[in-house]
Amino acid sequence: MELPDPEPTAHKQVVGVDVGMRYFAVASSTSNKTLFKSGKAPLRKAERYANARKSLQQKGTRSAVRRLVALSGRERRFIAETNHAIAAEILSRFPNAFIGVEELTGVRDRTERRSRKGSSEKTRKANRRRSRWSYAELLSFLAYKAPLRGSMVVKVDAHYTSQTCPRCGHCSRDNRPQKGLMFVCESCGYQLHADLVGSRNVGLRALVVRQDWAATGCLSCTPDVSDAETKAERLKRYSELRWSPDTSPRL
Repeated sequence: MELPDPEPTAHKQVVGVDVGMRYFAVASSTSNKTLFKSGKAPLRKAERYANARKSLQQKGTRSAVRRLVALSGRERRFIAETNHAIAAEILSRFPNAFIGVEELTGVRDRTERRSRKGSSEKTRKANRRRSRWSYAELLSFLAYKAPLRGSMVVKVDAHYTSQTCPRCGHCSRDNRPQKGLMFVCESCGYQLHADLVGSRNVGLRALVVRQDWAATGCLSCTPDVSDAETKAERLKRYSELRWSPDTSPRL
């Protein structure tokens, strides 16, 4: 299909999408419209697939291998179907949107807990659950479906999106007490669902990309994370972003 070249004015809203284990996707727009897609039921089914696969692998018989191949195919199709449905729902909920998603390159190396000898069963289970779902596939489905719905997807830095307060800009690991579901800013006391905070920070960074595109006419769909100075300058600029203009130090 041939589609016209996108323009900054063609997108009526800016949306940020945060992906994770508790919620596969949390999307929020700058007009405070939100969408939560829970990963509880799909992960439970994926875990049943994993247990069945482990049992067949232990048997090792020829019939078990055949069943294992068929089971793996069903598991892949289930994951792909779920990711397709989530991407379609996001685009339906936020039409004609400029959508920011996290750059996930290397995110598993940054976030996966080290599986050392003597690590707890809780840690090992968390690592297994994290590796069981293809978040990159979900975002790729979102990216290729978006132009067909009049939307566009760009990648932004994933660094500190879950630790930065969208109200005052304070960034700290302690803003996520015990890495729980609630975000509590230790500086200003702002409280919100942690995944929603992540999606709002992603949306703010997407808004910066859109503003630069409108000002310069050049659009970069993927941030350059290889240059340390460029990254530091970009993170400094992100630290000045505020969800509400009323709390911006520049206004």
